[in-house]
Amino acid sequence: MGEETTDMALLLRGSVITLRRKCGRSGCHCADGTLHETPALSLNVEGKTRIVTLRAVELSEVKAALARYKQARKKLDKQVQASLAVLQARRARPQRPQRQARKKGAS
Repeated sequence: MGEETTDMALLLRGSVITLRRKCGRSGCHCADGTLHETPALSLNVEGKTRIVTLRAVELSEVKAALARYKQARKKLDKQVQASLAVLQARRARPQRPQRQARKKGAS
């Protein structure tokens, strides 16, 4: 997983959020209330929320990756629903009685 792959389209789950904060410099515009904004990806990894700050140039690629994940998830959900319908249809059919195994020596 440590290798970078440039030929593969990203597939990400999560949400793009905007982090807002003050930098602490007294002469900065954020001291008057207009906070600095940074786009970030928020996602859950192994039960913990992770925040990955994004560069402005990464934002469109990350949004596209999130859309690909959403599309793949919808497709997978449809497959699950179809499989569940097949399973339920199998269970609705009357079952043939199973033959009992003959005991050795019995004719």
